[in-house]
Amino acid sequence: MTRFFALFLAVFLFSAVLFQNASVAADLSVNSMRIGTHPEKTRIVIELSRKADFRAFLLHNPERLVIDLPAFDWRANLPASNNGSLVGAIRNGVLQPGISRIVVDLKDDVDLKSAFFLPAGPNISDRVVIDIVRANGGYDPSKDRMFGTLNAKGGGQAPQNNPAHVLTPPSKPYASETAAPPPPAPSKGPKPVIVIDAGHGGDDPGAVAHNGSKEKTVTLAAAQELKKQLEATGRYRVYLTRGSDTFIKLQERVKIGRKHEADLFISLHADSIDKPGVSGASIYTLSNTASDAQTEKLAARENQADLIAGVDLSHEDKQVANILIDLAMRDTMNQAKFFANTVVKQANNKGIKLLDKPHRYAGFAVLKAPDVPSVLIEMGFMSNRKESTQLASPEYRKKLVGAIVSGIDTYFTKIQKNGQD
Repeated sequence: MTRFFALFLAVFLFSAVLFQNASVAADLSVNSMRIGTHPEKTRIVIELSRKADFRAFLLHNPERLVIDLPAFDWRANLPASNNGSLVGAIRNGVLQPGISRIVVDLKDDVDLKSAFFLPAGPNISDRVVIDIVRANGGYDPSKDRMFGTLNAKGGGQAPQNNPAHVLTPPSKPYASETAAPPPPAPSKGPKPVIVIDAGHGGDDPGAVAHNGSKEKTVTLAAAQELKKQLEATGRYRVYLTRGSDTFIKLQERVKIGRKHEADLFISLHADSIDKPGVSGASIYTLSNTASDAQTEKLAARENQADLIAGVDLSHEDKQVANILIDLAMRDTMNQAKFFANTVVKQANNKGIKLLDKPHRYAGFAVLKAPDVPSVLIEMGFMSNRKESTQLASPEYRKKLVGAIVSGIDTYFTKIQKNGQD
């Protein structure tokens, strides 16, 4: 099941539980919640009526801390406000039958430093203790972690008290708060699945170099080399959107990635610009707003490729505005950004020439799979004589592709390590 449909199902279950009249009250209650601000951390303490499993993790855009517990009755008062705290509004509700959720709005990017359970003692209740710290340098997806464990049924039943109870300031929970927690690693099988998309093809040649070399030929050769190098590692299952000079609609490329339940989708291109002196590779992740005027023009030109087959992509793109897809894409986009930054670092290490600010943002159609981290790599400029000659060279493509493979290896190593922490 894709993450999108898992999110949809979670939202559906939340709605169903929200309006049902539960006949049995929960045997767990949250009796107190307090927040302590210290020079090195902010500590959140949740006092419970009994020992209970829990899980804690972060949600982003906007920043929130999530704590899941077996279904509980909320008996706590709102924690005293503290102007120096990272904590904002707090709310709670039912996630699914047997599991309740506490959501804490955060005023800044944070790292989840630790979360643990403390058993009851003399005159002391069972407690869940969570420490957060301000994130230096902003949000880093590689530091995302989930603490604690909580089984699917949560060990309890839905609470009888108002499951939509919201603490002041009044606010409605974001729909993503009703979804299951993000998976610790994106892999859907024993080996991560990577889908490689060779840009253009068939009636769509893409950019054409001074010597007649075509972008569609360069991208296919690079895609085949990337597949070869990735399979040689033995770590991945690799698929191509096209293995020959054929035309494939942009939305079909996205569907191929989702069909294979890809953990990563990489679209390869070679740019062209009316400034022949410009050269360097770059990597793009999805954004509704382009990072600069040049990027906006590039995205518009690439997205018009479907007009060659008589299909206006703009009509299909409106479906992506659906709110559920938008919510499902938040985590996907964060993973794609993390991967893009990893590739940039590896390319620098291997001496690949890059544009200034090589990680850029654009609304490329092939990046819009809601449940597949996707990037578009512009390997260089066909409009630059030196770079178009390099891209036509098998030796240079091996070097360029080697940097991408190193980025992929580093990305999945970190993702899998985070899943084991």
